[in-house]
Amino acid sequence: MLLCLPLVATGQVEADIEQWVEETGDDEAAQDLADRLAEYRQHPPNLNDTSAHLSLLSPFQQQALRNYIILHGPLLSHDELHFVPGFDSLTIATVRALTTVGPLPARPSWRLADGRHTLVTAVGGTMEEAAGYRDSTYDGDRWRALAVYNYSLHNRLQLRLVAEKDPTEAWGKGNFVSYHLMLNDIGRIERLIVGRYNLQFGQGLTLWTGLKPFTFMGSTPLRFAGGVRAASALYEADYQTGVATTVRLTRRVNISAFGSRNGGETLYGTHLGWRSEHLLLGLTAVHCSLDSARTLRNYLYNQLYFRGQQQTNIGLDFVWQYATLTLFGELAVGENGKPAMLGGVQLQPADEARMGLTVRYFHPEYHNLHAQPYAIGNGQGEAGATFDASVQMPFGVRATASVDVHRFPSLRYGSYQPSQGEWLRLQLLRQAGRHTQAQLRYTYRLKERNIPYLDTNLYLGEQTVRRQLQADVRWTRGCWSLTGRGSLVHFDSENGEPQRGLVLGVQGRYEQGAIRATAALAYHDVEGYYARIYYSESTLQYAWSIPALNGRGWRANLVLHYRFSQHLLLAARYTLAWIPSAEAIGSGASATEGPVRQTLMLQLRWSS
Repeated sequence: MLLCLPLVATGQVEADIEQWVEETGDDEAAQDLADRLAEYRQHPPNLNDTSAHLSLLSPFQQQALRNYIILHGPLLSHDELHFVPGFDSLTIATVRALTTVGPLPARPSWRLADGRHTLVTAVGGTMEEAAGYRDSTYDGDRWRALAVYNYSLHNRLQLRLVAEKDPTEAWGKGNFVSYHLMLNDIGRIERLIVGRYNLQFGQGLTLWTGLKPFTFMGSTPLRFAGGVRAASALYEADYQTGVATTVRLTRRVNISAFGSRNGGETLYGTHLGWRSEHLLLGLTAVHCSLDSARTLRNYLYNQLYFRGQQQTNIGLDFVWQYATLTLFGELAVGENGKPAMLGGVQLQPADEARMGLTVRYFHPEYHNLHAQPYAIGNGQGEAGATFDASVQMPFGVRATASVDVHRFPSLRYGSYQPSQGEWLRLQLLRQAGRHTQAQLRYTYRLKERNIPYLDTNLYLGEQTVRRQLQADVRWTRGCWSLTGRGSLVHFDSENGEPQRGLVLGVQGRYEQGAIRATAALAYHDVEGYYARIYYSESTLQYAWSIPALNGRGWRANLVLHYRFSQHLLLAARYTLAWIPSAEAIGSGASATEGPVRQTLMLQLRWSS
């Protein structure tokens, strides 16, 4: 479900992403998700093209769809997906929003003139000057500028060029520049990438670079890995640079090989995959070499962390699916012989009901710089279990639940003693007629940490509890949509004062002809950092925004799109943060004087 970022219920997706950003702190990855969604929206694939690789679907769903088309002919509409095994209403709603159904064109040619071009340029920044610019802490200016060029030819060839200057950076110094050239389905070559790419195999224990997937509430954290895939446009973390390919050896067997030189790191390895109608098997081996040995300052929590210059990891993964039952797992070991394991089961007894159980154990000395399994921590020194369920209840209510219990037998950052935690999420979603949708979500999170601000080196521990209740109501009719949201947070710890947070927001959207406009206003009253509330905002492509609201004030957001023609689109975004009692917004070098902070961004998109 990672790439589905769907549109099953937009409010649910936003809430899932907000929760995910809160847990990982990785808002760049949220931007990566948004970029991938934008690509699907701009160029939705045709479901009747059985040769296309649809990363929206699992390999089993793709095979079931191919079999259906062979038996019954091309799909006439998305509604036929209800008759394809493995497609429930959640998946169908996702696929409906991001794909098309129709007759296939004649066999695509290799004439470069038949390809599609897209160019996105943008510039923007904070209108108030931060302290770091005035005292020369920052080398550059406050403006962000980017240019992204994409060329694609019938999903067989893709070229991407990217250049970005972030705020604080000087022009031409340390700016982000990247490219990739990708070929798909050329004879036995399933995929060949030169340039920047990511590697995603198994369940993420042995090798997974780039975006760490999040899981929708009520969905088992089962991954159908994308293998060798192009890196997203502006996600600057943990990507590879070099050459990677996947070759089809037989109808059931493929092999991937890759080599990367990125900064001070060399990475190479291979993956062997075998596929049948019900079973996927994979064997991955990867070696990572650093130019200089990795050293860390010694703290209590990092005594078992990796220090050295070389890493070798080997892993075996599988997914077995038969009828409504799915089993999955991965076992990985490092060169020191320490293991990491993850496995689970998912059962879908009815089209609108499913449940699953996932267990994991990562040895405290399992070292892997490029592992991103489903985990609460960083994938080292953790054991836990997750139960999830989704069921259709009376009166049109869909209930989903996820419960995760975990423990950390070794020390970790922020907790200098063995610790444990619990994470409970519940949600009720109801479609009230054709135009209205209501959603209620409750989250309970128990964590253990060091007691902060103690004048001692004993590092005593305490339990903290964060509870959040959120309600959303969305009304859509014709070219108008209106969304209201309310969030309440209560954070408590054994040795500190409780903190509370409140956010009330409304967003309206109008789309008609060449114009699309979105306006939002939110009031927030948040007593402290631990009660902060993440709040997703409508924005522009390559500029995802999920601010953490704190203090008492208001936040306004306005986004305008105007399409001059089929090929040219101009967009603008303006945000206003107002905290009346604040002498400055932000802290340190990023602080701006006064109670107001404004940002403005302009974007021009041309496509052929």
